[in-house]
Amino acid sequence: MTACPRGGPVQHEPREDLRGLNTMAILTISREYRSGGQEIGSAVAERMRYDYVGKERILAALRGQGEHWISLLREVDEDRPTIWDRFDWEYQGLMALVDAYIYERAMDDRVVLVGRGANFLLEGLPHVLRVRLTAPIDRRVERVMRKDGVDRKTAVRLIEKMDSDRAAFIRANFHRDWDDVAAYDMVFNTAVQKFEEITDILCAALEEKAEKLSLEAWELLRGRMLAARIKAHIATSHRIRIPTLRVFFDGKSIILQGTVRRMADLEAIGDIVAVSAQGAPVRNELRYRL
Repeated sequence: MTACPRGGPVQHEPREDLRGLNTMAILTISREYRSGGQEIGSAVAERMRYDYVGKERILAALRGQGEHWISLLREVDEDRPTIWDRFDWEYQGLMALVDAYIYERAMDDRVVLVGRGANFLLEGLPHVLRVRLTAPIDRRVERVMRKDGVDRKTAVRLIEKMDSDRAAFIRANFHRDWDDVAAYDMVFNTAVQKFEEITDILCAALEEKAEKLSLEAWELLRGRMLAARIKAHIATSHRIRIPTLRVFFDGKSIILQGTVRRMADLEAIGDIVAVSAQGAPVRNELRYRL
């Protein structure tokens, strides 16, 4: 993962194919538990020759950050955050690493991103196809019983917990409603349409989306990626602790906000920004307070 680089950040420059040649789109999939997200996402990736990014790919990317982050992700990935998690600097560091990785993979397009709020991270980008997969609980119970080898009662409890945890994860980290259909370009009931039919529709839609990538969209994505990378670098630094930290791209500049209680933190953040911003405009609105 290059979200918090040790040897300097990876440079991303506009590709010559932004003029409409050989550009590809991005697919994000939000899914209810056992509604077919992995199966459909993998099928689309294979047919379109896209990269498939789910939990295992993120875990692999975290190896460069250390075993501690891998263990933490296994514990809290798409889980309901506790009240302590929401204010925990370490939890914020992990979420920043995951967000930065999603943005970095999106910079290369040709990717299927499953879960973890990718549809909200990439909102407003015209070459991103944001998809939601659902299915009635009785159909999903059958799938869970078959795939997980559990009885019906256990399957129902597992579905209810997974759906509830994922919805809470989105509310806590993105302040959005997981079930809001307005957050998606397409919503499929996988009990009504076969996985193969949905795959066909998504592949055709991605071909159309690929034509919508523009230099403006690329610059917006790059700004968000750089902001996420800076936050990840700050939030995983052993020298800095700013629980109120916000780092975001407003379309023109990377903005840093929050309250800093040590002058050394301000200096350390300045060093991180100097390396990671890659020349992008930065507006430092951090407040120093004893």
